[in-house]
Amino acid sequence: MSEKESAVQGGCRCGAIRYRAKAPHNWAGNCHCDDCRRATGGPYSSWFGVSPENVEFSGQKISEYQSSPGIYRGFCGTCGSPMTFHGEGWDDLAVMIATLDEPNSITPETHVFLKDRLHWVKYNEDFRLYDGMPGRITGEE
Repeated sequence: MSEKESAVQGGCRCGAIRYRAKAPHNWAGNCHCDDCRRATGGPYSSWFGVSPENVEFSGQKISEYQSSPGIYRGFCGTCGSPMTFHGEGWDDLAVMIATLDEPNSITPETHVFLKDRLHWVKYNEDFRLYDGMPGRITGEE
C-alpha cells in the first residue's frame, strides 16, 4: 500500500483529541507564512489535506480560533496543540503532520509561501516550490 493509500491516525499532545483519516490525503506540504509560524511556534508548519468527510475526530471537541476573516485554526483546548486549518474557499481540512502517531507516514511534497520563509531555513529544492499559495484558491499553479 502506498503512502497516499494508507489510513492514518493521530491526536493532540495530551490525548484529549484523537482522529483517524480513513482515506488518502490529497496533498502534503510545508507552509512558511507568518501566520503558521506564529500559530505553531515553529519556522514553518507541515500539513496534509484530507476531505472533511474522510476524517473522524473523537474525544474532546477541537477549539477554533479565527486567525483572519474566513480562516480557522483548530487546537486542543486542554494542551494547546495546534491541529487543523480550514477556511472559506478550501475543500480540504488541513491537519498538522506532527500530530500523526507516525509522522513519517506522510512526506510533504511542496513548500508554500517561500517569500515569507526565514532566511536560515534550508528546504528541499526537489519539492514543488511556490512563493505564495498555489491551486484553486489563488488560481496559481
